[in-house]
Amino acid sequence: MQGNINQLIQLIAKHFTFDEKTYPELKGASEEERLAFAVKHSALHFAKTAGKIAAVSEDADHGGAIDTVDLKINTTKALISILRLAELLNMSEKDLIKAIEEKYNDRISPTE
Repeated sequence: MQGNINQLIQLIAKHFTFDEKTYPELKGASEEERLAFAVKHSALHFAKTAGKIAAVSEDADHGGAIDTVDLKINTTKALISILRLAELLNMSEKDLIKAIEEKYNDRISPTE
């Protein structure tokens, strides 16, 4: 583990902030209300991105070419949304890796 995912999480959090300046409705919001808003807003971003990916797939079902440029853009956006949500939940690279390893009952690295 090199910490690259942790660095990405921090970079994304720096540029994808949930504050009053960006979202005026957060003015006077409690920490719990800010978290609820942030989770909801992250879900909206993810749904929007998933829809764009689905549109590429649906076009291909009708004989269109797979737009790999658009898919790459939206794959990146999906990762941004997921890593921002991970940061909101205080999940680290180690937490994410552990959860994935447990899900698949497999390890990507030797036991530390």
